[in-house]
Amino acid sequence: MHLTKTSITLPDDLLQEARSISKNVSALIADALREYLHQRKIQKALESFGAWKEREGDSTDTVNSLRKEEDRDYAGRAH
Repeated sequence: MHLTKTSITLPDDLLQEARSISKNVSALIADALREYLHQRKIQKALESFGAWKEREGDSTDTVNSLRKEEDRDYAGRAH
């Protein structure tokens, strides 16, 4: 895994609490950010359920229609 050094700003109390939990604050922040992003993806998926229920036709027809509307070439696949 490639690592990139970055600088972030944290409130003093949060940093102190993080240091009391782990000697490796970078790893702690990375783990917390991974979990946060994972939960956001789950929330986004849950919010999208049922978004297409008002559309007519089956899902294949809907996807093909959307592809045509946006004038995209999906790896040369027929629309």
